[in-house]
Amino acid sequence: MTPADPPAAPRRRPTQTEIARIAGVSQATVSLVLNGRDDELSEATRQRVREVLQRVGYVANPVARVLAGGQNRILGIHTFEQVFPLHSGDFYFPFLLGVEEEAERQGYDLLMFTSAGGSRRVFSGGATRLELADGSLLLGRRPDLEEIGRLAEMEYPFVYIGHRDLPGRGISYVAADYATATAEATRRLLEAGHRRIAYVRYGESVGQPGIDRLEGFRAVAREERLTSAASPLWNVDGPADVEGLLDDVRESHTTALLVEQQQLAELLRAACRSRGLRIPDDLSIAVLGDSIGAQRPDPGWSGFHVPRREMGASATRLLIAQLRGDVAAPAVRSIPCRTVDGSTIAAPRTAPGAARPAARRAPQPPPGEQPGGARKAAQ
Repeated sequence: MTPADPPAAPRRRPTQTEIARIAGVSQATVSLVLNGRDDELSEATRQRVREVLQRVGYVANPVARVLAGGQNRILGIHTFEQVFPLHSGDFYFPFLLGVEEEAERQGYDLLMFTSAGGSRRVFSGGATRLELADGSLLLGRRPDLEEIGRLAEMEYPFVYIGHRDLPGRGISYVAADYATATAEATRRLLEAGHRRIAYVRYGESVGQPGIDRLEGFRAVAREERLTSAASPLWNVDGPADVEGLLDDVRESHTTALLVEQQQLAELLRAACRSRGLRIPDDLSIAVLGDSIGAQRPDPGWSGFHVPRREMGASATRLLIAQLRGDVAAPAVRSIPCRTVDGSTIAAPRTAPGAARPAARRAPQPPPGEQPGGARKAAQ
């Protein structure tokens, strides 16, 4: 019996110095080619170094390249909420799909930072692993603004997916144009003949998107000189408040609702059915693009869809442009929302012709909050 052959020694990766000797150039020249900083080199020199790199199978150490100030063509993704497991109906899926498609198109790899341990923090022990990537895309409904501020102070390249304002410092972000989309949804209800329109949200809205939506509604209400009673803001604290909200609809003669979340719209539809009310015959509803927690992906609601896939792609393009020096930070991109006709808006049963002129007799105060039975008025 012959003894088994000893295992082959692992193949040693050639060094940059060896590459330089084979190509007949300096080690600094090899480093310039590897880091994409070879603009001042002749094409012949660049080609000679690349041919040697390919022949010996040289693979650069990505961590060493970052430490040397180079780029790996790797983009990081950090989320402030859990995103896995994903499926095609998940809220985060279109964002990540847009990021992946654009990164692949431009020849970049993606590195997901999951913050092991559930902390969802960018920094640990005063350092951040995001520096393993050339730059990162951040997303999440409840970000840590202090950590974002630290990233901005260290001038780390990043783009937030979603509208994020940082007090005292501008940051790069790509956001849906919620204000314009909500204003258009409000005008659609007015054009259908509604003059008593309430804005309804499920609990206090989180973050800038809710602020933007509400501002779009209030801007149109001011233009149309709707009174506070004709354009109230209502908060629903929980599912038990939905019945009380319908009582308020009846008592205030409200004929249409702008509902911030699709999940709340679904609860309203169930409550309407239990009372024998029909949407849109008895009550028109427009949903303002928030599908988190929704039971059905496309139930035919009128309103608009948030361009999440386009936002992911646009944020990726913006980050790459900043890494290349084509765009200076901070930079902001606004993506239009897509109008959805749906089937939940119709003319009110009361004749709309008489109510409209009466509401225009004199300027009225801007829309405010109106208390009600089962829901809490916003402050």
